[in-house]
Amino acid sequence: MDDEDEFTTVLESFMFTKRLKSGRTVVESFAERFSGEKRALLLSWTDYVVGVFESKEWHGDDGFVAVNHVDELTYLIRSNMGPKGIKPFIPGSVMVGGILPIGDEWMLSGTSTLFSPVDAPAALEAVRDFQMANPKMVFRNPGKLARAREMQARQRDSFIDLFGGDLIVVPSDKVEERMLALYRHDYERAGSQGGPWTDPGLPSFGFDADDVLGVIYDEEDGLGMYRDFDVAQEVFADPALIIRRRYREVIKAYLRGDDVTPVPLRRLAAQDPAKTDQLFRKLLKKPDFLCERDGEALLREHKPGWFASPPLPTIIPV
Repeated sequence: MDDEDEFTTVLESFMFTKRLKSGRTVVESFAERFSGEKRALLLSWTDYVVGVFESKEWHGDDGFVAVNHVDELTYLIRSNMGPKGIKPFIPGSVMVGGILPIGDEWMLSGTSTLFSPVDAPAALEAVRDFQMANPKMVFRNPGKLARAREMQARQRDSFIDLFGGDLIVVPSDKVEERMLALYRHDYERAGSQGGPWTDPGLPSFGFDADDVLGVIYDEEDGLGMYRDFDVAQEVFADPALIIRRRYREVIKAYLRGDDVTPVPLRRLAAQDPAKTDQLFRKLLKKPDFLCERDGEALLREHKPGWFASPPLPTIIPV
């Protein structure tokens, strides 16, 4: 896939799936201009699927049936160019790209990369990396979603069994050690069905040497790691510290960061609601702020994407 193709794919994914500050996608906002069937069609395009599709058989003159190796579902795909647009997708070939729903069927969208049956194995080797990077696409499969929820619930029980609770505070140089201990404990609690434990070799987590992380295994949001958790704990315990730049930046990052779930703020706020009120009154310059009354609305204002749909598991069965 060249730079232009990649740009097209990223742009389409942004338009159809990325939620803006309003909580809506670009296409959902655009659909407000229409009504009836046109509006319904545009809104259906939020179900934009990017995957690795292996063509299995032709379907009439202008379609082909393909298995998406990312979600392991089968799709009937057509082209807006008719038979000419479908001709290259011979059985055994693999297409990496996106499709959009048209009723019960699907239409090729944007630019895709096609691999011949001879080159298809090379494309399929990338499926696992694609799954790990795109869990939402994996969980279009209800069976995989259900399996992931089961695995996550079991692993959370193992976390609590090993560490005595669902939250630990860990310096960055100990994170890998703790995670390996968790994975081994969970594996052995499940009966070591694959034989004796072997170290899976975790990739680098990419944290700075002086980071201190809050590792929380939330019942709904799953496993999350939150930087500067020690700093956040300090300022929630002593709200007067919020006047200092370091503490203010950390709490603002927790509140406004798109990649930070609501979980750490909820956990910290629950420890002492009165002090939480003091902290946010100073931070927001709202002297009448009450966490119990205003806290959820504040989170929804800054993190609309987290409330747009139920949280997905952080475990991906592959």
